[in-house]
Amino acid sequence: MKRKIWMCMLTVAVLLTLFAPIPTGVCNDGGTRTYTALTYKIVNWHRLIGEEKPYEQTRVYWFPNNFKPIDELWSMEKPNVKQSFEATLVELQNTYAMVAPLEGEWERLSSDKIAFSTADLGDIGVEIGDEVRVYYTGEMMESYPAQISAVQWEKVKDLRHRAYTGQWLDKETAEKQDTDIFDHIVITEIYSDCFFATPAIPMPWTIKLNGELSEDWCVGDQVICTYENVYRQDEKIEADLLTIAQSDWEPEPGVAYKPVIYLYPEEETEVSVKLSLDGRLTCTYPAYNTGWEVTASPDGTLTDQSGQTYNYLYWEGETNAKWDMTEGFCVKGEDTAAFLEQALEKLGLTRKEANEFIVYWLPMMEQNPYNIISFQQEIYTDGAKLTVDPTPDTLIRVFMTWQGTECYVNIKEQVLTAPERTGFTVVEWGGTEVK
Repeated sequence: MKRKIWMCMLTVAVLLTLFAPIPTGVCNDGGTRTYTALTYKIVNWHRLIGEEKPYEQTRVYWFPNNFKPIDELWSMEKPNVKQSFEATLVELQNTYAMVAPLEGEWERLSSDKIAFSTADLGDIGVEIGDEVRVYYTGEMMESYPAQISAVQWEKVKDLRHRAYTGQWLDKETAEKQDTDIFDHIVITEIYSDCFFATPAIPMPWTIKLNGELSEDWCVGDQVICTYENVYRQDEKIEADLLTIAQSDWEPEPGVAYKPVIYLYPEEETEVSVKLSLDGRLTCTYPAYNTGWEVTASPDGTLTDQSGQTYNYLYWEGETNAKWDMTEGFCVKGEDTAAFLEQALEKLGLTRKEANEFIVYWLPMMEQNPYNIISFQQEIYTDGAKLTVDPTPDTLIRVFMTWQGTECYVNIKEQVLTAPERTGFTVVEWGGTEVK
């Protein structure tokens, strides 16, 4: 009996020695902690990268890697580390960009010019002189300019440390407006002397409001303003800010918001577009009347009979559709942007189209704990029939329904696919919040 007890105790002791981790120290790298057993090591990485940029991750390293020193384990880990810095864009070609890291960025200590490939990053609508945030993995190659493996980049939207130096519209040729033409807006970009916004109630306008914003306001805030000296030129509006306050506008359930239609013919083509909606159109631009008649260019520019140009055809409407939310995705609010980037690529949108989609919907979604997201198919296309003449070779219609929720919801994952874009291509995207 005693022998059995001793054998059991010995077995437990051996198992504890092999598999029970014990704390083995805190590293002088920002606070990384290690826990070691004979067969594996747990590392809670909290390592400073550059200036006050902690890398936080928990990893398990099995035998024989558990016996490697922490610096060697870091060499294994570093290719997975995603780092970022802010910079000014100084050169942009088809698949190549060069930036100058801003003063204070750790990367500037290595080089004042950094180059990277944009072939897999897509078009984010930036120009020379714009400030961007660049994300990369791995080591910086010591050349001139330095080389990095960029995995993502985005335009910096909060620029209140500098004034806006461009000309937004030409007031000599722009139309002076006598009345207020917008109310609830979402801030999209901030400078020291002005800010840009888009209407919260969907309209195809970009608005520049001249005036200084206090630190109380951030990109993504929904506000309502009073203003004067209003000018409009095509889809651009400029005005002088008088007052600003928080907006309480919310999307109405059952309304299809900001479906926009892009036309990409292979050569300049006269195109007719008609929409048959099971419901009621509430807003269109340009005016729909009995349909849209435009001249479409291969780059997507649309010209109406009066010579006015547009980036896309816009409509909004109340629909009688009953949305199917049995398949889709449950996504953390903070992960919504990354999820949409991947999902919209699978659904066939270009980076430019996806960027316009995300910029519109993200401010309404990212503050929720979770979002249930489903991309509608036949229910949407049957309830909003689109007729295009000449018939497109490729038709892509993306309509997102979403619902904020306080907790994670288990939902059957939706399979996302898209046709190959060939020939005359028509693309549409829109969405609605489900209450």
